[in-house]
Formats: sequence, C-alpha cells, structure tokens
Amino acid sequence: MADDAGAKARLEAAVQRLETALGRVVDRGGAGAGDIAGLRQELKGLDSQLAEARAERDNLAGELAAARAEGAALQEAMDAVSARLDGAINSVHALLDE
Repeated sequence: MADDAGAKARLEAAVQRLETALGRVVDRGGAGAGDIAGLRQELKGLDSQLAEARAERDNLAGELAAARAEGAALQEAMDAVSARLDGAINSVHALLDE
C-alpha cells in the first residue's frame, strides 16, 4: 500500500505542476504556441504517470487477492490440525481415565 500512496503523491504533484503552469498562462493573458505545446507534453506525462499508477494498483490488487487466498487456505489447514489435535487429546484423556 505504500507504493500506492507514493503513486498517488506523484500524481498529485504532477497535477499541481499542471495547475501552476495553467496559472502562469492565465496570468500572461493568453497562451502562446510554446505554452500549449508544453502543456500538451506535461499532459502526456501525467497520462503516463496515471497509467503507471493504475497498473501498479492492479498489480497490488492481484497480490492482495493472492495473499488473502493463501491466508484462507492456511486458516483452513490450521482449523483441520486443531480439530485433529483436539481429537488426539480427548483420546489420551479417555485412555488415562480407564
């Protein structure tokens, strides 16, 4: 999840840079061809970062699902072992009581 937070922070920083750039364009009263090209380039970079963040999120979601499945399997095995141990303990108690 830390990677997810890092990706979110990078995306927020990129959005902040874009907002700052747009603010400079508005302050100058217009947008020149260079400004538009720069904004388009920054937008492409943001799209790329967003795609990376989504891919990372999907990867982490897959890892989480696998970990949950493994945890459920381990819990099931632990429950089976616990039941067998309880049975063995009860058998030993029964033998001692005879």
